[in-house]
Amino acid sequence: MSGSKSYWRKLYKEKRKGLSEVELQKLSNQICERAFKWLLEKGSIQKIHIFLPIKTQMEVDTIPLLESLWEQGFEPYTSMVDISSDDLLTITLEPNSQFVLDKWGIPLPVEFEEVQQPFLDLIFVPLLAYDEKGMRLGFGRGYYDRFFESLTNNPIKVGLSFFEPEEMLPSEEHDIPLDFCITPAKVLTF
Repeated sequence: MSGSKSYWRKLYKEKRKGLSEVELQKLSNQICERAFKWLLEKGSIQKIHIFLPIKTQMEVDTIPLLESLWEQGFEPYTSMVDISSDDLLTITLEPNSQFVLDKWGIPLPVEFEEVQQPFLDLIFVPLLAYDEKGMRLGFGRGYYDRFFESLTNNPIKVGLSFFEPEEMLPSEEHDIPLDFCITPAKVLTF
């Protein structure tokens, strides 16, 4: 492994910028289809936390996956940042929700309820990069690591990525690894 977390973040932001709008949507659709098929094979999963994409950051477009979750009767949730604590709050995602963008460009439902002490079966986690051990790099604010720590159960953590894993990324003691990562081509298990 070479390079700091900031090196890898910069590299993967550049890799994303190298994808055209058409490629981005095609790869996102492949990831969403693979993730949904994988979910259906899992069986007992019902309560699913899904991140909604920041388009300006060229994140995986999870809206098609969200629509599939609604159609099949799953219970999807997402998060918003609590400005006072700088932590993630879990909120409901009702079918046919209307969305507005928050200050970071994250789509949030216009109408929602906050879920106190959520019990989630699975969390789809955003990332910039990840490695063969399931360690992920996000944007560096630690939102998801703190979110995982705050939960009373241990849900399955699934990254979604356009790219294959690195051999090894820098990590710290508080970083929590993924259980799986889904790419356009496959599902990786850690």
